[in-house]
Amino acid sequence: MIWTMLNTWYAQRLMQRSRHGKALKDLPPGLYNYWKSSARIEYHGIPTDAVFFARATIGLLDFFACAAQDSKPCALPSKAADSVWHAWLRLSPLKLEAFCRKHFGRVVPHVEGSAMGGNLDEALAVCLVRARHAEGLNREGPRLPSLFLLDKKLKMPFGFGYAVKRGQPGYSSLDALGRFDSDIHCPPQMAAAGLLTAGLITTAQFNDFEQRARQQASSSSDSSGSSCGSGCGSSVDCSSDSSSSSCDSGGSSCGSSCGSSCGGGGD
Repeated sequence: MIWTMLNTWYAQRLMQRSRHGKALKDLPPGLYNYWKSSARIEYHGIPTDAVFFARATIGLLDFFACAAQDSKPCALPSKAADSVWHAWLRLSPLKLEAFCRKHFGRVVPHVEGSAMGGNLDEALAVCLVRARHAEGLNREGPRLPSLFLLDKKLKMPFGFGYAVKRGQPGYSSLDALGRFDSDIHCPPQMAAAGLLTAGLITTAQFNDFEQRARQQASSSSDSSGSSCGSGCGSSVDCSSDSSSSSCDSGGSSCGSSCGSSCGGGGD
């Protein structure tokens, strides 16, 4: 009982302190209870405490802010956030549309990965750049924004685990206990060069990234206090080979199972 009370109090505190605090006050009153009862059926082993729900919902709103910016396909890198989206769609789809119009300026339709068309890694790259910008990170990298780290942080069963190796983002599937597998796929679309090719960052931003990478490499090689090379501390191997992307239209082996393509209009 005491743990439940503390968990609920902390969940409320997370929502109040979120940059989406105003929007979170407009959540449907029954959403948490409905998600709690339905998510465990759809997502086997998912935690259903209030803090998990709060973090997943904040992540979903982070994604809505990214996806609503324009008509480019934008993929969601979190199954935890998607669990809230699915519950909300079943509970009150019309109220969800009204919520998105009010707080994000347009409807954010839920699109399964198989229906998005194109390459899910490209849609993930769009989300990555926008989420980085929202958190004040360099759009070109290498740091990952909180939305991309959400499933790993929450230990989401069979979620998406993201990490960075040699400056390049990659992902793998979490196991049934939400544990991360360091044998990750590193799609070139999400690397700085891929972001430049897609027009998601500028040449100046790419050059800044390259300069920081050279400085870091030089600093590492000059440090006598470390015996680690470029592969220190991880078995992850992110090559620049384009075959490192294993995504297909089904999204089963990708870092996203759904996303959004808002279309050309504002509604």
